[in-house]
Amino acid sequence: MSEQPRKQRHDDATAPLHQRHQKVRATLADDLREEYDQRNVRVNEGDTVEVLRGDFAGEEAEVTDVDLKDETVSVEGVTVEAADGEEVPRPLDASNLRVTALDLSDSRRQARLEDEEDSA
Repeated sequence: MSEQPRKQRHDDATAPLHQRHQKVRATLADDLREEYDQRNVRVNEGDTVEVLRGDFAGEEAEVTDVDLKDETVSVEGVTVEAADGEEVPRPLDASNLRVTALDLSDSRRQARLEDEEDSA
């Protein structure tokens, strides 16, 4: 990996999908950290998160969309007013979120979390 910032930015911008998944991770709440013996997790649609930074800090709501192309997360109720007056979702960086409840409807995700718990 290069030390040059322009090359790092280029690598981020042209990263393949499997690498972009790693950039949409957020820290876990303390109780989930103990339960799954893991510090952070990839944010998925349906997870409940708390916003830690910015104008919406302290808000806790469900994730409505995860955009891997832009590496952003949209949270229910976190909106801004567009120029035409319409309310549009405010994209947030995953590093500014804390996952407070996981959506475990995906059996593969649940198995992966439990496997990592057992291997630690």
